[in-house]
Amino acid sequence: MLRQGKCLWFAVTALASMALAASEDPEVLSRVVAKLDALHRVTDVPHPMADSTAALCRPAYNTNIHEGSPFGPAYCHVYVTTGAKEPMASGEGHYPVGAVIVKAKLESEESRDPVLYTVMRKMEKGYDAEHGDWEYAVLDGPNKRVLSRGRIDSCIECHKQYASTDYVTRAYVKSK
Repeated sequence: MLRQGKCLWFAVTALASMALAASEDPEVLSRVVAKLDALHRVTDVPHPMADSTAALCRPAYNTNIHEGSPFGPAYCHVYVTTGAKEPMASGEGHYPVGAVIVKAKLESEESRDPVLYTVMRKMEKGYDAEHGDWEYAVLDGPNKRVLSRGRIDSCIECHKQYASTDYVTRAYVKSK
């Protein structure tokens, strides 16, 4: 049991280090998404996404709001790094630099394999002060390849309504 605890600690520490790696590294977010099991899952069950949210959480070149499923709602699971657990749970304070939030978008409630990931990573103060210093990214589900990242207008547009919770929605937080 102690060994498992050390392994988990190592995995979480490694993920945090990756999240703090230079923002120029195009693979850092792919590595974080590839290790979702080492993150804290915020959602108990797949969370239904509003069509307006699903429409914004997609690659800019894709007009299909359900990412492969034109019928019925999209769903998601949300994961956070250790540093993001407390602000996500409480809805108070600010996320620390390096905190990562991953939304794994699913075609249906029964889907197990995400078709898309959207990621928020808290950057150093001054990265984008007007919008909480968040870097946004969109990765394809099957390959975990970064499709776009940076100051993504559609992400900023949606998240500006959550300024009081450091630009993060908590609609999917597990009920206690």
